[in-house]
Amino acid sequence: MAVQLASAQSPDSSTQKTFFIPRDGAIAAGFLVASAGLSVFDTRIAHWFLDTSMAHVREGRDLANKFTHVNETTLTVGGLVVYGVAKIAKANAVADVTFHIAESVAAASLTAQVIRGPLGRTRPNDSIPNPQYGDQYDFKFFKGFTHFEQRAFPSIHSSSGFAAASALSAEIKRRDPGAFWFVAIPAYALALTPGLSRMYLGQHWASDIFSGAFLGTFYGWRIVNYSHDHPTTPIDRIFLGTVNHARISADRGGLSLSWNSAF
Repeated sequence: MAVQLASAQSPDSSTQKTFFIPRDGAIAAGFLVASAGLSVFDTRIAHWFLDTSMAHVREGRDLANKFTHVNETTLTVGGLVVYGVAKIAKANAVADVTFHIAESVAAASLTAQVIRGPLGRTRPNDSIPNPQYGDQYDFKFFKGFTHFEQRAFPSIHSSSGFAAASALSAEIKRRDPGAFWFVAIPAYALALTPGLSRMYLGQHWASDIFSGAFLGTFYGWRIVNYSHDHPTTPIDRIFLGTVNHARISADRGGLSLSWNSAF
């Protein structure tokens, strides 16, 4: 599905003048309908992830406590740290890839926050009356801004994982198409783990994970394709030095980032 979504974007990525295009609305509507259809099975799937009488649940929770730390913060900060080191070392290709990964994760995370705030969907662990057979349609509108319990849809863990995997895959496809599948398959397999960990911990429904995966996939592919097809965007000019603007230097006093640019 990720590859199909990417191919749906690619034909006009080099000619589109804006980041978002009208077709994006139709794609988003399709995935929203798919998420709604999947939500019918949310309680059954949640029970399969929460029933501690099953061995995979007990073992899965142990792993989930580790993978749950792979989130928007660690992926964004990690990407920016590698980007900074790569800029100092003048490894421009690494800096380009890692910056676009961090950018994709941040964009997907912010979009998810904008959606989950007003929607206010209750997490499985906090649903009534029973977490294992709870109400997947418990919405407390606008409480997502103030209550952690009402921030289920969409999953930021899932969007972050898929944004990172998609950005990396898109970069590899541009730089070395022959290596695409060798990178994309393990990348997307790993992208599943943060979202699945949240299901084992009762923090998300399956439809939350699915919608987050869509967001992450969209932003990962779109940001990489748009950035490379429009290398004079303000963000790339500043941070990637597309027009020789960005400069990072290190001395005894620490690190410094400087640039000059005309917008």
